[in-house]
Amino acid sequence: MMKRGLVLGGVSALLFEVPYVHAVDTAAIRDEEPAQFVRACDAMGAGFYQLPQSETCLKIGGSVGYDVTGGADVYSGERLRSLSRTVTATLYAETRSQTELGMLSSYFEFEDSVVDGVDEGMTLGDLIIDLNGLKVGASGSQFDSWLDSAGNVLSDDVIAYAGGMTNLINYTANVGNGLSAMFGVEEGSKDGDHDYRTGSYVPHFVGGLKLDRPWGAIATVIGYDTVIEEAAAKVRLDLKLSDTLSVFIMGGYQSDPEKPNYFGAWKGTYAAWGGVSVSLSPTVTFNSQAAYESSGKYALALNLDYEVVPGFLITPELNYTSFGGDPSKPDDAFAGTVSIECDF
Repeated sequence: MMKRGLVLGGVSALLFEVPYVHAVDTAAIRDEEPAQFVRACDAMGAGFYQLPQSETCLKIGGSVGYDVTGGADVYSGERLRSLSRTVTATLYAETRSQTELGMLSSYFEFEDSVVDGVDEGMTLGDLIIDLNGLKVGASGSQFDSWLDSAGNVLSDDVIAYAGGMTNLINYTANVGNGLSAMFGVEEGSKDGDHDYRTGSYVPHFVGGLKLDRPWGAIATVIGYDTVIEEAAAKVRLDLKLSDTLSVFIMGGYQSDPEKPNYFGAWKGTYAAWGGVSVSLSPTVTFNSQAAYESSGKYALALNLDYEVVPGFLITPELNYTSFGGDPSKPDDAFAGTVSIECDF
């Protein structure tokens, strides 16, 4: 109880200033207007509040999710002996303040998960400092985030499209008329038996261009692995065909698929991803995705996003993978998942 009291007291002291008041002053205080200690930062976006005695605005949020999957693992092909249950919790904080050099922001998140009754332990997600487009920290590669990953399905990376989390430095310049350019350096990451970290003073390089317009967007990104000395590139096109219908297509190429590199995460020289999203009602959206890599593997996914109430989402999804004759895998795998998520 003492620990709980100290924690609650610390949070209260952080968010609110409580001046010391003599008993003789209580009558005067009752006659004053109530003070507003926490103010909304509407200019910074929804959910931001200004910290007391500071120009910094803070937003705290997160989610709790519960997923149940039956059938087979569509990534490995392994048959599930029973239903697989995963519970995840994510907590993040974001700060923003306007400075003479532009917008200064920071972001960090924590995630914990329990898979089939086993606590996987807390992990750190994105850890970012951003000053007017200059970004430093650790997050997913810009080879992924610059193109907004893939489709609006739960298992959008059965055909992998990027390397893992990395230390990075990059800069994004908004040229105007919806055009932006990005260039950065990244350390790389370790993925199973493959260690894509540079281990030297020479980092991996990544750059991209993007055009955002009312009809959609077109973007490209290229990465060069300085250890393997191979490159990979992707191009993505998004089209808003109507207020309720949108489609995307994305293609990837790597210079030598026989030499696995940090950016070319798929197998084979080429890979492709495409998907459709249809808003069926204000609360229900249908999403689909198909993906293929030139090694012969392809993956399909269909789901329905149902927003029961704002912040509460239920998503049933069906997945199918054909492993293209890979002797280490079964011919194919089929799975069904129901995801329940509460965002705050």
